[in-house]
Amino acid sequence: MLALMKKLTRSPLGKLVLMIVVVGMALWGVDQIFNQVRSGLGANIVSAGTRGLDPADLDFRVETVLRNVNATAERPMSKSEALEQGLIDQIIEVEKARITRLGYGESIGISPSPEAVVEEMNTIPAFQNPLTGELDAAIFRDRIAQLGMTPAQFERQLQDDILIRALSRAAGSAVSAPNVLSNIQANYLGETREVAWFFYDTSNAPAPAAPTDAEVRAYYDEHIERLKQPERRALDVLRMSTDDFTGKVEVTDQEVATVYEATKSERFAAPDQRTYAELMFPSRDAARTAFGLLAGGADPNSVTGANSIQLRTARSDEISDPALQEAMFGPGKQSGAMFGPREVNGQWMVARLISVQPGAVKPLEEVAEEIRLGLARERAQLLFSTALETLDEALSAGHDLNQIAEDTGIPVFSIAPIDQNGMTENGERFTMLADAPEALPQAFRLPENEISSRFDVSGSVVLVTPRRVVPAATPEFDVIKGRVREMIVAERAANAAQAAVEALTGQIRSGALTLEAAAAQAGAEVDRLPEPVSRANAQSMGIPGPLMQATFNNPAGSVISLPTGDGSVFAVLKVLSVTPPTAEALASIGTASSADVTNSLVSDLEAAVDDEIRRAVKVRENAAAVAAYKRTITAAQ
Repeated sequence: MLALMKKLTRSPLGKLVLMIVVVGMALWGVDQIFNQVRSGLGANIVSAGTRGLDPADLDFRVETVLRNVNATAERPMSKSEALEQGLIDQIIEVEKARITRLGYGESIGISPSPEAVVEEMNTIPAFQNPLTGELDAAIFRDRIAQLGMTPAQFERQLQDDILIRALSRAAGSAVSAPNVLSNIQANYLGETREVAWFFYDTSNAPAPAAPTDAEVRAYYDEHIERLKQPERRALDVLRMSTDDFTGKVEVTDQEVATVYEATKSERFAAPDQRTYAELMFPSRDAARTAFGLLAGGADPNSVTGANSIQLRTARSDEISDPALQEAMFGPGKQSGAMFGPREVNGQWMVARLISVQPGAVKPLEEVAEEIRLGLARERAQLLFSTALETLDEALSAGHDLNQIAEDTGIPVFSIAPIDQNGMTENGERFTMLADAPEALPQAFRLPENEISSRFDVSGSVVLVTPRRVVPAATPEFDVIKGRVREMIVAERAANAAQAAVEALTGQIRSGALTLEAAAAQAGAEVDRLPEPVSRANAQSMGIPGPLMQATFNNPAGSVISLPTGDGSVFAVLKVLSVTPPTAEALASIGTASSADVTNSLVSDLEAAVDDEIRRAVKVRENAAAVAAYKRTITAAQ
């Protein structure tokens, strides 16, 4: 939670977007309201201490996030799509984390002062007067109105930001790594090692003897429990989503053309280019004078006293200065828009927007299918909502899965018997329920032909019924004797390979063979790293994880064998030397080591604070209200 909240509070403008997270209005039944009051929730979706999130705030955050997402998206996202893609659930979790921290902060008496709020507002460039660089009340009111907020709401948002930031920083603000720990870390990171290795292919060794029929039978009798097949169940699965209904709706060419004409400039136009005059002046006063002349309509070339006057033509993404980008490309900016004075590398910049060249619009033929699919999905969502009501009614009436499938028009998938891990007897994995992890365990608890709970996952609704139960049993010998024979052969081959590599490494450890002589005996060559390796540079040198662990987890002189991806090939590695870091090396990595230890301590302390917050504040959630809100989204489409 701490890491999540820290991400939300890194910049003032980022907070305006990231802290306004998706949640929505709920329809409150009388019985639900009674239950909420009785549980202490009142009208809140989620509550912690004295802080809560009510339905109006929830819907405001939904609208704001979608507006921000759609401002840069090639294809606008609707509320129903946000729900279908799981965005609503993700943001509810973020809001719950935020409310928890705010409730805890207020419970221990943390409350940002009005002065702190004003100071925070003064740091937000979007509210500053371009001439004075100071907070401008008129600009402030205009900008927050664009966000759909009142001044009081925005000030409360800033108070929350400051409180959350104080909690996030409090854990690590005074933490400093002790020298003893920093020195240990520096020695750990700076130690260098030399290693050499070769690859030993044991498949060239003599093959183990094939098992006799008597040995196969004896193995079967000895491992009869190990050979037992687990209980498996043949399942019927009904999975319904919006996609099941897109082929059942009709979108005419006229409707596609109408949507195209209404949205082509926002959805299907390339970024426009804009030409602006950029004037650089030696002083702020000269720049202010020029600003007034240009704002009054003066030709940029007629302005005197400028160090330089340049006409620039660019797209929005080609301007690196965010403030200049906003002034030239912001919403509603037209020819004559002004920027500055702004100090840039010791000079003062003033800019005026000269002209706007709209981007090329994609032809209807190129985007018609995208529009058609979008309209079809919107209409399919209505059919999906209707089918969902039919499904719920059928469940309430006690219909079986086949009847529900007939009522909704959705086919049932019949699955061959699988075990609780989703594996068939032949070792094939069934993945249809991978995104509903509770469905398969529940299917193994149900009697035959009983329907599971309804699982809502990834924009789909899933029902499962065990069609047939195959009890756990060991197959008869004659049925699996071929498989048993293969198991014996595989075990003997693996044991022989391990014995061969252990014999070879034993000779190296005893001194009977050098590493080079062992490699020659194995028909391989010894490889070495081009230079000694340390923990600090091992990853950049591309050393695989297992080889890296063997290199640093064993003392000098150790000989280690490591299996590779091929079961018959082993890497035989020897640690040639271990060298402590020099004084110069310790000095060069001391700062980084201290930072690593400090970050680790801060992380541990933040985790402890997080645990304390969860224990200290009881979070109340209203699952019924969240479900009701989601229904309003599907009903509104």
